Amino acid sequence: MSDDSSARFPKLNDTNYAQWSIMMEAELTRKGLWTNIVEVVVDEDGKTEEEVQKDYMAKLAKRSASKMAEARSEMILRVDGGQLPHMISRDPLEVWSNLRTVHRARGFATSLALHRKFLTSRKTPKMTMQAWIGEIRGQAFAMKLAEIEVSDQMVILALTLGLPPSYDNVIINFDSTDPIQLTLENVIIRLLNEETRQSSRRTHWATDAPKPDSDNLAMAAIPRAGRIVCFFCDQAGHYKSDCPEKAKWEVSKITATDIANVALAVTADEDEDEDGDDYVF
Repeated sequence: MSDDSSARFPKLNDTNYAQWSIMMEAELTRKGLWTNIVEVVVDEDGKTEEEVQKDYMAKLAKRSASKMAEARSEMILRVDGGQLPHMISRDPLEVWSNLRTVHRARGFATSLALHRKFLTSRKTPKMTMQAWIGEIRGQAFAMKLAEIEVSDQMVILALTLGLPPSYDNVIINFDSTDPIQLTLENVIIRLLNEETRQSSRRTHWATDAPKPDSDNLAMAAIPRAGRIVCFFCDQAGHYKSDCPEKAKWEVSKITATDIANVALAVTADEDEDEDGDDYVF
């Protein structure tokens, strides 16, 4: 039977270090392999720099060899093959440090690329607001790992720039909001509330919308367009039942024979009336 106690998450590759490092740290912490194995913690309160360094070296020496090997093995099993050259060391602390150094992007070009992606990302129609917020926060975290300062104001800007036009009114309200109240937390709450409001309105429209008339399918196809379109002549401004072209077409269907028949019927009625007058005294 397979062991399901271990959390499953994507292996480390050249693009996902920010997410992988969080999940890997959580996995090692859950197994008691993080503190004093991969991250050696020293209490610095009231100690000189020399004393702190001495305590640090003492804790390094006390680490369990078996636990260190287990922590290294956990990390090796969570990476793609291309990451193995960075994991040659037997010390999991050094392995972790090497991976962090390699994957932390540095330099002006990388910073520019991350900034550009951050500010040009767009929320797709199928993406929920929660997923969109998670996407932007993930990019912000990746930028911080690259030692790029990311303020809450930048996160708010990225969140709002990538929203569709249906959120324009909310964004306008943000522009007029007191800066003290315009916190990242408040912005996120208002965006989530607006998504719920728009979703409820769409559901209401779908439920209460009238069933389309077979004579007005063209109009039914554009219920929100704000205009009426005739299904007979494809012109705006009237329904098929009121279409003058349809009336002309129906008149044109009357043949000469039909007209003659009507004339004969009228003549017959007049003759009957005249015959009937002979019997009137």
